[in-house]
Amino acid sequence: MKAKFGVFSVVLVCFGTLLFVSMASIIAMNAANSTQVFSRLLGQVVLRSAEGLELALRNHLEAAENQGDFIVDNLDVEDLKFENPDKLIAFITGSLAAAPQISGLIIANDSGQGIGVARDSSGKAQSTELGPGTPSDIPLIFDEVRSRKEPYWGLPAFSDTLGVTVMNRRIPIWQGDKFLGLIAIAISTDELSRLAGELSEEQTSVFVLYGRNRVLAHISMFGETMNISEGKPLPTLGEISDPIIKHLRSADAIPEIDSLDGARMSVVEVDGSTYGFITKPVRGYGDRPLIIGAYSTADDIGQVVKSMIVTVSVGSGVLVLALIGAWILSRRLTRPLRQTSEVAAAIATLEFDNVKPLPPSRLKEIDDLATSFNAMLIGLQSFGRYVPRLLVKRLIREHHVGAGTEQRELTVMFTDIVGFTSICEGMDPADVATFISEHLTLVSKCIEDEGGTIDKYIGDAVMAFWGAPENIDNANLRAMRAAGAIQAALNADNAIRTRANLPSVRIRIGVHSGQLIVGDIGSPDRLNYTVIGDIVNITQRLEALGKEVDAEAESIVLVSRDVRDSLAGQITFDEIGNMKVKGRMGEIEVFRLSQFAEPIPTFDQALKQS
Repeated sequence: MKAKFGVFSVVLVCFGTLLFVSMASIIAMNAANSTQVFSRLLGQVVLRSAEGLELALRNHLEAAENQGDFIVDNLDVEDLKFENPDKLIAFITGSLAAAPQISGLIIANDSGQGIGVARDSSGKAQSTELGPGTPSDIPLIFDEVRSRKEPYWGLPAFSDTLGVTVMNRRIPIWQGDKFLGLIAIAISTDELSRLAGELSEEQTSVFVLYGRNRVLAHISMFGETMNISEGKPLPTLGEISDPIIKHLRSADAIPEIDSLDGARMSVVEVDGSTYGFITKPVRGYGDRPLIIGAYSTADDIGQVVKSMIVTVSVGSGVLVLALIGAWILSRRLTRPLRQTSEVAAAIATLEFDNVKPLPPSRLKEIDDLATSFNAMLIGLQSFGRYVPRLLVKRLIREHHVGAGTEQRELTVMFTDIVGFTSICEGMDPADVATFISEHLTLVSKCIEDEGGTIDKYIGDAVMAFWGAPENIDNANLRAMRAAGAIQAALNADNAIRTRANLPSVRIRIGVHSGQLIVGDIGSPDRLNYTVIGDIVNITQRLEALGKEVDAEAESIVLVSRDVRDSLAGQITFDEIGNMKVKGRMGEIEVFRLSQFAEPIPTFDQALKQS
């Protein structure tokens, strides 16, 4: 086993030796590389802010995409007749409650009749019924949307209804070859500018451009009209009340910095101070890419480089004092490093919820390290709310991180609330969001307690699977136990809801198994650990068949013959028979869960026994 040395001893010996032996060479080396060191330090500082903006921007815009898909999946063609507008308004406001990034939403049929819901200055949703004679933004985009088959992002446009410029997601609604109407989802530039303000720091500002000269989001635009109109929806760089960003186009590029993740770095001097810019294209939100950017003053970083050269030069004449200073400095350095090591070890296991931030230091570099580390910790804690931490732990444990895809025998489950729109009717948006969160928590716990992997939430529906990333010999049995647990938990929850004079919740569950592709699927910028294959479609159809088998059941679990045959003697099923399912030529045999033969150990108990 190799010997290990304390950081204090290593720092002290190395620092003293380098000072004594290599003073002249260090001075020459730093003089030659000072410009590159300066540029790289500056680039990392600004890039960190730009990357934070990119992540936040994508989350905002993807919220509109996901919510649009959810509305289309749950919208009934009969709703487009607008015979019961209160029901549709409740559905829309409930959808907005799940996506606070969205400023407004319109659903309209092909005759121009529709419902519009927009947030007022207090954030409360206000609804308006639209008609052919009602002023709205719909006529401006109707012909264009009619020519499209798939959802798309329109050009930033000034909305008379909202009084601001918006990024808008447009979704055509088709039934076969018949155009039925459209959905338009708006995210205001005011909201994006507020986000930019939150991510900006004392010496670092972030922004979003549309093209080279139009500003989509900047802290100075928040709450300001900026003299925009339908003909001029976005201000130019020169019209922003920021004396630094006006010089972006005249900044000098630094081509030798080639490791900034495809970003472009440039510097400019304004009133005697040097500023560094980072700009990077973000594609996928319109015909032209958005340009995210950040800038920061380079004076402090330049001072760090100069101080380094001066310190090394003076050190040759005061070597003894430098060694004493090295001893003191080493003690000061090792203490926060030990703290950082301990905190990093906790983060490595993804247990960062209870990790305490690093304390500040009077040493600038250590304080910068603590500040950056704490910022990373905050980001991880926030990111952990959106990333399935249990899945990540399993992938690490099974050495499947970045392993690509593979074919496996898996068991898939779909759950869905019956009459979700009716339940939400008359509820406040906040209550709708709370109801959905509580239901998804209940279902997810039952699934994860049996070793299942949550694939995704689709509105109020849940998709999960068993058999990956861990190999599970009895995946069908675990899935059925989870289904039984969901039924029991739902029954108990409905008893509580009944005592509170709330409507009962009914649920349909479908389970099927077979060969599927599982693994990392998506683009390099956004990967999902998910499954694909015809088995998924059949499972979803099984869940939907619950409406035909027993429409009034509090909960119903339907399975295929493959699942039923694998559990003979362990679980009792009622045979439903052959049924036709949407999208398939033949029929499938359907069985309904009846009861379990005997108790089975939980997934965690089974792991311990193995």
